[in-house]
Amino acid sequence: MASILVIGARGIPDVEGGAEKNAEELFPRLVEAGHAVTLLSLEKNVRAPTYRGVKLLPAPTFWLLKTDKLIYYCAGIFYAARQRPDIVHLQGLGAALFLWVYKLLGLRVVVRYGSADYVLAKWGLVGKAGFLAAEFQLRFANAVISVSDTLTRRLNGHGITSRVHSIPNALDAPEPQWPGWRHGRPYILAVGRVTFQKNIDTLLKAFSLLSVENPDFDLRIVGSLSDTAYVASLSALTTPHVIMTGAAMRSEVPQQLSECALYVNLSHHEGNSNATLEAISHGCPVLVSDLPENREMPLMPENFVDRHDVDAIVAAFKAALTNPERFVVNRAGFLNWDDVARKTNSVYLAIL
Repeated sequence: MASILVIGARGIPDVEGGAEKNAEELFPRLVEAGHAVTLLSLEKNVRAPTYRGVKLLPAPTFWLLKTDKLIYYCAGIFYAARQRPDIVHLQGLGAALFLWVYKLLGLRVVVRYGSADYVLAKWGLVGKAGFLAAEFQLRFANAVISVSDTLTRRLNGHGITSRVHSIPNALDAPEPQWPGWRHGRPYILAVGRVTFQKNIDTLLKAFSLLSVENPDFDLRIVGSLSDTAYVASLSALTTPHVIMTGAAMRSEVPQQLSECALYVNLSHHEGNSNATLEAISHGCPVLVSDLPENREMPLMPENFVDRHDVDAIVAAFKAALTNPERFVVNRAGFLNWDDVARKTNSVYLAIL
């Protein structure tokens, strides 16, 4: 039907990150729908020329101003100008920094708006200015795919009201299902990069208090340790029962989920957390912060906790570890990835 150039996902498959998980599930399904999809990846993440019909194009990268994506984004403009795809799909707000260039080239542009985490204090003036400039440009996109109604309302508040489509992320196929921990020390599991955004310091404080009365549990945190300054700041809060595994391939996460006693996400900020959706997919007991974006998911009141209240978090841990079945989420009301692909395809067809 159409040629699609995807820019903004660092690679597929098995690459850490929400935009990458979305890309891994979505674009092979759009290939099945008849589109020719090329995904521009960071060179280090390309292990084969294609993945389930999606052509993987390596882009040269190097670290500049604390990011490895600036040269990548410039490469995206070069390939878009040369290939002239029917649609340029920007898989994140950062990639939309150069949306104006694609429009000057006369190209149709779809932007996936997955997060506004620049509202956090960790971003300096330059970083915030870049994201705000990218967000402003969304009004010039042919279509914006917002992963939550909260983000859609944010755009509406900035005067971006037309051509915005809310399409959240989806649950995975439910395999393997959570049987509860069966051997070894039981553990609470958190999945995601170890950053301020993920509120790991509060998680560690709560786990330390829990361990006073429940010393038989471990805390396992699966995610990149690349934010070395933040990781170093956590050293005083870690104990031998805190296990930071570092980044894991996405294919390794289901096994971690299937054996945990509880999945927890206390983030200060999320768009529509794929990690949480994966935990729900596998039937894990789930505890998440009471963010507006999380509140959009059809969870039960006991699944939410105040991310700032350490005592409340400890109490929720105890309740979930004592009666985990109460914290398992019903799959009804969530999309599957076929639904996401169908809705995205409708957006494409509307602008072609």
